[in-house]
Amino acid sequence: MRHSTKFYYVSYLLICFLFIAQFSYADGSKDLYPSGKTGRRAYLRAYTTPTPNWPFANDGTHFVYAKVGEVITLASSAQSTGGNSRIRLFAPSGTQVIDNTTDGQIANRTAELAGPRFFGQAAGGNRYLPIYHTVTTEGIYRVEFVARGTGDPGTSYNADANWTEANDAGIRAWDVSVINTTNDGFISGRTYVNVLNLTNGLTSPNTTGFEGILHILTKDGYTYRVNNNGNNGLYFTFLVNNNGFLNQSTQEPIYKSLNTTTGLSGQIHDPNTADNSKQITQKLFYALPANDLPTTGSGAVPGGNTWLKNAIVLPEVTDVKLVGVDGTVGQVSNRGGYIRFTAGTQGNVAILIESTESPVAFAPRTITGFATSGVNNVLWDGKDGTGTPMPAGNVPAKVTISLQGAEVHFPFFDMEYNSLGTIIELLDHNNLNNVVSDLVYWNDTGISPPTSGSSPSPINNSQLAPSNSTGISSNSNGHKWGVGGSGTGGLFGDNRSIDTWTFIKGANAEIVSTLVVKIADLKISEITPNKTAIVPGDNVTYTVKVKNDGPSNVEGAPFTFVIPTGFNPQSFTFSGNGCGTEALALSYDAATRTYSSRLDLPNGCEITYNVTVSVTNTTVAGNQQVTATILRPNDVTDPDATSNITPIVPPTDPYVECANNGLGVACNNILNNTDVVFTNIPSSPGMRLTKTGTYADSNGDGKVNVGDKINYTFKVENTGNVSLSDISISDPKVTVSGGPISLAPNAVDNTSFTAVYTLTQADVDKGGVYNLATATGKDPSNNPVTDESESGNAAGGTPGMPPVDPACPACTITALPSSPGMRLTKTGTYADSNGDGKVNVGDKIN
Repeated sequence: MRHSTKFYYVSYLLICFLFIAQFSYADGSKDLYPSGKTGRRAYLRAYTTPTPNWPFANDGTHFVYAKVGEVITLASSAQSTGGNSRIRLFAPSGTQVIDNTTDGQIANRTAELAGPRFFGQAAGGNRYLPIYHTVTTEGIYRVEFVARGTGDPGTSYNADANWTEANDAGIRAWDVSVINTTNDGFISGRTYVNVLNLTNGLTSPNTTGFEGILHILTKDGYTYRVNNNGNNGLYFTFLVNNNGFLNQSTQEPIYKSLNTTTGLSGQIHDPNTADNSKQITQKLFYALPANDLPTTGSGAVPGGNTWLKNAIVLPEVTDVKLVGVDGTVGQVSNRGGYIRFTAGTQGNVAILIESTESPVAFAPRTITGFATSGVNNVLWDGKDGTGTPMPAGNVPAKVTISLQGAEVHFPFFDMEYNSLGTIIELLDHNNLNNVVSDLVYWNDTGISPPTSGSSPSPINNSQLAPSNSTGISSNSNGHKWGVGGSGTGGLFGDNRSIDTWTFIKGANAEIVSTLVVKIADLKISEITPNKTAIVPGDNVTYTVKVKNDGPSNVEGAPFTFVIPTGFNPQSFTFSGNGCGTEALALSYDAATRTYSSRLDLPNGCEITYNVTVSVTNTTVAGNQQVTATILRPNDVTDPDATSNITPIVPPTDPYVECANNGLGVACNNILNNTDVVFTNIPSSPGMRLTKTGTYADSNGDGKVNVGDKINYTFKVENTGNVSLSDISISDPKVTVSGGPISLAPNAVDNTSFTAVYTLTQADVDKGGVYNLATATGKDPSNNPVTDESESGNAAGGTPGMPPVDPACPACTITALPSSPGMRLTKTGTYADSNGDGKVNVGDKIN
C-alpha cells in the first residue's frame, strides 16, 4: 500500500535483457526497454535520502570497467532540464573527473532507442550527443546520476512510450557505454550496478508492472537471467545478494521471509557498502557480462577493489570432521561442536546430523551456515532436531554436508503484486544461450494472510526441513502472489519482506562415525582437617575427596587445592580407591599456594588426597580457608559447571564455569573449608645442645696413650614453640658429621651428629680434653637460632675429673685416666785401683 513514504521491495536483482548484437549501443535503460517492450517503465530514483521504500538510497550510482584508450559515454534524461541535474564521473583513484550539468541529454524515447554517437561522429540517426571521457587509467569508474529535484517520482509511464522529465528525484532514461579503442564499436557488458532504486509510479499497479530483464553475475562466476515478469511494488528497490535475510546475531541466512518491513537493521547487507567474508552483493548487468572483464578490479568502488568475472568454481566439500567446541575431535558436550570441512568455494551450506541407529537415538538436525573458500567451522549447539540436547554416550551418527554455489536471493520489500512470478534462469557457463536451471525456493511461513489477492502456493518451498523441496520451475511458478487482488493494501506482500532464492548444489560430503557425547557431574565431596585448633609449629592434615557422579567417564579433569598464607607444604598422599588415577601427578606452586593435578575419574569413582601442611607464625589469626576445585575437561558437560557465555572458549577456570552455568545456583565443583582456627601465640624459638665425650683405648693396653680416641655424641632439643630447620653443629676441635636436620617443637635428636677426636701428648699431660660445640638453625621466619653445648659428662673438679678451665667454664671435659709408675735398676762394677791385678783393700766398686 502507498503510505506517505510508500513501500519498497528489495529484489536481489532481476531481469536481464536481450542478446546484444555488435551494432547495439549503450548499457542502461535502453536494454531494459527495447523497442516494443510492454509493461511499465521502472525508472531511477536518484536521491541520497533513504526511505522505507528505498532503504539503500544513492545518486543513481553505476560502475563501469574500462581500459586505457577506450572512451566512456554518459547520458541521462535529466541533463539540461535545470534544477540539480548533473552527471558525475569518478576515476579509479576516487578523483572526480566529470561534473557536468548541461551535456549528455537523452531527450526522448526515439533518442534512447537510437543510442549515443561515437566520439566525433556527426549528428544523425536520432543518436544523442553524450558526455565523453577518454580513459587514461584502467580500472572501475563510478558514475552518479543526479536528478532535477528531490520529491518522490510518482508518475507512471509505459515502457515503450515517451516521457516528460519532471522536477523530482526521477531519471526516466540513462546510459553508460564504452567505445572501443578504434572508435567503431560499443563494448557491452562493462556496466553494472549494486542496487537499483526504482519507481513504477502509482497508476494501476494490479494491471501492469515492470517487465525488464537483467543479468546477474555471481562472485563464483555464474550468470543468471532474471525476468521481473510484470511485478509491481510502485516504489521499490532491486538488489541481489548471496544470503537474503540474516539472523541479526550470527549474520547467517535464515532462508525465510519476514512479516514486516521495519526494524531490518542488521538483517540484510547494505549493497552500497563493500562485501565482507560472508556478505556478497552480486552484480547486476544490463547486458551479458563482457568476456574481457578481469577477475578483480580496483577503482572507485566500496572498499577500493572488487571481484569481477571469476572462473567457475564448483561447490565441493572435503575433509569433514566433527570437533567439540573446546577442540576435541569426535567428542562433544551439550555446548555442541563445530562441523569442520574444507570448501572449494564460498557459499551457503546445509548440514544434516542424523542417527544411524534403529530406532533412531535422536531426531535429525539440519544446520545452515556460510562457508568461505578453505577450512570452515560451522557451529552446532549440540541439540537434535527437536531442540533436545544429545544423549550422553557413544552415539552412531552421520553428518552430511551440501555446499551451495551460484546462490542468489531476491528479497522484495512491500511488493504488492508478483502475480506472474519472477523468472530466474541459470545460464550454462559453456554456452550462455542455454538455460541450466530455472528452479526457485521460498519460505513464507509466519506471513499474515492477505485480505486481497492470493498467497503463494506452497507457503513453504524451502530446501530445508521440513519441506525439503527440490525447487519449483520459475517459468511455471516463480513465487506468485497477489493474483486477483486490487488496490494497494491488504495484499500478501504489503508491508512484508519476501525472499525468493536459488542455487546449485555440489556433491554431498559425509562422515559416518560414533559421536562421543560426554556429560559428567564432577564435585568436591569432602574437605576434612584432622584438627581444628592450631598454633605455630603445628602440622595439620586435610582429607580431600573428589567424585564423578557421571554418567560419563572423564579423563584429565583439572583439580586444585589452595592453602592460606602461613601454611607450608609438608607431604601428601593419593588414593584412587580402586577406580581413579592421576593423569598428571599432584604438584605444588609456591607462588599461588596451590596444589594441582589432573584426574581420570570413571563414572561413580571417588578419590582421596591427604595433604599435610605446617603452620608458621606468619599465619593470620582466625579461621583458615582452604579451597578445592574440580573442572570439567574439554568437551564434557558438567550439569552445574558449564559456562553459557559467548564467545565459546575452552574451560580454564572453575569459577567462570560455575558463575555462568545459567542455573542461578552454586555448583558443587568448588568447596571451601574454614574449620581450622589459628591462634597466633608469640614465637619463642629455642634450642639446647648437649655434647658428651667418651674416651676409647684404641690399642687396648689399659693406658692412655697418644693416638687414643675420644668419641663425641650430640643431643639436640627444640625447646621453643616453633619448628626449627637447617640445624647443623660446629666444633673448633673436631669435624662434626651429620645434618642438617629439622626439629618440631619439643622434638629431640641424639643420633644425627657425631665426631671423633685423636689425643695428643698435651692432652695426656693435662689429664683431659676440653672443647665446646655450637648448634645453629633457623626459625620459620628464617631468623637464626643458636646454642652453645652443655656438657654431658661429669663436671670439672669433681672426683675423677680434671679441674674446670676458667677460660671455658662450659666446655665439655673428657677425663683421661692417669697411669703413673717407676722402675729402679742398680749395677756395680769392680775397679783395680792400684793396678796390681789383685783385689786389695782400698780398691773401688763403682
